[in-house]
Amino acid sequence: MSRLAGTVLAVFLTLALVLTGTGCAASEVKEVTVGNKNFTEEYVIGQLMKQVLEEHGFKVNLVSDLSTQALREGMEAGDIDISADYTGTAWMTHLGHEYEQGTDNNKIYEMVKAEDTSKGFVWLDPIWNNNTYVLVSWPEFVQENNIESISDLAALYQAGEVEAKTFVGFEFSTRPDGLPALETFYGFEVPEDSLMTGAPGASLLGLENKQTDVAMAFGTDAIIAKYGWHAYQDNRAFWPPYDLAPYVRRATLDKYPEVADILNELVATFPGGGKSATPAVVAEGQKAWQALNAKVDIDKMEPDEVAREYLISKGLVKE
Repeated sequence: MSRLAGTVLAVFLTLALVLTGTGCAASEVKEVTVGNKNFTEEYVIGQLMKQVLEEHGFKVNLVSDLSTQALREGMEAGDIDISADYTGTAWMTHLGHEYEQGTDNNKIYEMVKAEDTSKGFVWLDPIWNNNTYVLVSWPEFVQENNIESISDLAALYQAGEVEAKTFVGFEFSTRPDGLPALETFYGFEVPEDSLMTGAPGASLLGLENKQTDVAMAFGTDAIIAKYGWHAYQDNRAFWPPYDLAPYVRRATLDKYPEVADILNELVATFPGGGKSATPAVVAEGQKAWQALNAKVDIDKMEPDEVAREYLISKGLVKE
């Protein structure tokens, strides 16, 4: 082989190696693991995060049906890269703090975000859906009495001019963050002859059958959307806020920084996404998630179908 031919061959082989290497780098798979808990709302948020990340070229492994503790342990161990949890859960369960009444949605989110940084986690923008205890009524009762918040309801009880029949769960009627503490905090008392208690779910059945005026529920219960019930605003922040927010391991964001923008874009499709919470924003966020949960619990759609329908409607994935 001539010296010229040998040189050409060497150059050709070098270029081939460079191009092959470049091709491998370009086709490197972006892979993350998303985890979610074992109830309707978490199934939906897990699918929302999975599908929107897949739309951006990620291979997503979804680990579902986890308990709160198992999900957090998976995040801490590095087995799970991304999940969505509740601010109140993070503050009290994961970080071990007591809730100070009056701490609003914005403040508890900021406290969680700041403290969890030291543990290697980055909390992204929150979804203001506050899935905590809530008192609900039929809209006509609210309109007849011109009431909106728990403070308004407290004033109605105090005045005593209207009998507001009230139905709550047995546990709620005695637990430290239940009815007795709520009465003390807001300065009212439900008359004994107007109060009914029962097993979980009984209060909602009572309201459904119009046997009561006020019932205990949770902020994103599907049945609230089904009947268009009014959820009274906890305007003085008696209960800990439980706003859902995606959070990510710092090591994952260092590797794939685009994950933050992708998930924050998802959050921005919900009321107040990326902005501060207000009582009105939280109420709208609860309604949005009542509707999503209702598609699973009432319309019997699968969570992945609900997520895909939502993402298509918001232009985040293609049909």
